[in-house]
Amino acid sequence: MKKIFCTLAALAFIAGTTVAQTSHTTPRAGVKTTTTTTTTTTTPAKGATVAKTKGKSIKGNVVSVMSYCAGKGTALTKEQATELSKRGEMLGVVVGAAKSGKIYLVCNADGTSAASKLANGGTLTITGKIWSKGGINLITAESVQ
Repeated sequence: MKKIFCTLAALAFIAGTTVAQTSHTTPRAGVKTTTTTTTTTTTPAKGATVAKTKGKSIKGNVVSVMSYCAGKGTALTKEQATELSKRGEMLGVVVGAAKSGKIYLVCNADGTSAASKLANGGTLTITGKIWSKGGINLITAESVQ
């Protein structure tokens, strides 16, 4: 089950980073390129109330996703989390017992990895929208404390 979860987590992470990357194209000789930027703003109708919804909060320990899947999921110190984040390893947050708790992958609202926000290690409280599907738990980090 852990192998399946790790595989799905890795695929979700790769898919998120692939989609988040911008495509770079090289202009061909003799072809004129143009860039168009469109901005759309929405304002509420008169008398309408705008509800700002705040996401749910989770509190847990920062772990290496690979170590967690291998059964070695211990909370990372600030130094460990910073080093793993610099190396590009996937970091997550385990809620509950370190080896049997529920793991959450953390991303930014645009779908990119939020590993740099987890670089403080230890126990963090993350607020955001929670997504769960097929055994993968994901939280879009609105705030990390």
